[in-house]
Amino acid sequence: MARQFVYFMQGLSKTYPPNRKVLDNVHLSFYPDAKIGVLGVNGSGKSTLLRIMAGLDKEYTGEAWVAEGARVGYLEQEPHLDEAKSVRENVMLGVAKQKAILDRYNELAVNYSDETADENDQIAGRDRGRGAVGSRQQGGPGHGRAALSARR
Repeated sequence: MARQFVYFMQGLSKTYPPNRKVLDNVHLSFYPDAKIGVLGVNGSGKSTLLRIMAGLDKEYTGEAWVAEGARVGYLEQEPHLDEAKSVRENVMLGVAKQKAILDRYNELAVNYSDETADENDQIAGRDRGRGAVGSRQQGGPGHGRAALSARR
């Protein structure tokens, strides 16, 4: 089975008005596990190339696409930050979606751990009546007892 490219660019050119061509007939193809670097002098089109790859700049000629199911992230060279927020608060804005997923996972893990502990206590109580010794296993983060339910 042939490997599929995660990113493909063919014959791409970009010109800024009035007549400044920064990219001319660029051809690129990357496999999913590729590590790339973009080098060049100031004004050579490095940032323009990356903005095109991220889908932020659509004013070019040629072909450029990201494989189905692949995602491209782009961190601007000079990001627009909220000056009223701290550095940490600005960073947290950028990862808010992932943090919400992590917070939900942790909530489910704690709830699962508490429910399991309650069930273990009930079982241990019944066993004590028969002379058996019950135990309660520690739960929560770092103890390998967590559940995550995802429905589509």
